Amino acid sequence: MAFSGGDRIILILNSDPSPHKTKVKDVIKMMEIELHEGWIFHQLCKVYLYVSSNRIAGCLVAEPIKEAFKMISSSTDKKADSGVIRKDTRLNSGGALKFGNVIFKKEAAKKKIPSVSSQEMITGAVVCEEKSVPAACGIRAIWVTPSNRRKGIASHLLDAARKSFCEDSILERSKLAFSPPTSAGRPLACRYVGNKPLLLYKADPISTAGD
Repeated sequence: MAFSGGDRIILILNSDPSPHKTKVKDVIKMMEIELHEGWIFHQLCKVYLYVSSNRIAGCLVAEPIKEAFKMISSSTDKKADSGVIRKDTRLNSGGALKFGNVIFKKEAAKKKIPSVSSQEMITGAVVCEEKSVPAACGIRAIWVTPSNRRKGIASHLLDAARKSFCEDSILERSKLAFSPPTSAGRPLACRYVGNKPLLLYKADPISTAGD
């Protein structure tokens, strides 16, 4: 996918040549500086890189999923979109995330970065419907370099994912499911799907960033 000015989005799969996968590893390392390590990428993921002026300006990591849950409520948040959807360890207040009949409570942040063993790291309370709905594409993480945020890059990456993730169909915006976003990332996801319910899913933790 190409844009005016020479910007483009590149899709990289685990079956691609080693130099491409090495570039993905380099980008994931940059993401992990801000988003923390050990959960962003695994071998089944499709990675979308936004390239501007021959530099990586943003990255979206998507994975195949089977189900998601419609969000029906969340704590009020008026913070601006930062172009990042991620897990948040800087928490200091109560709250819970509910997937069906399972509730994951938030915990206070500790000096040691916790392992991502559940969806505890989210700002504010989020409640989803108990009944799941079919879903094919899960957005594990979106990241845009600080100097390129608020330029629509995150939305371009989401467009690329929904148009190419499934080989035989183009997904509607509301059919993308997101791992629980932070208070900064939630407005992006909600604006992107419009007046449709936001779909959330529990991204499985991984022990490494993948090979």
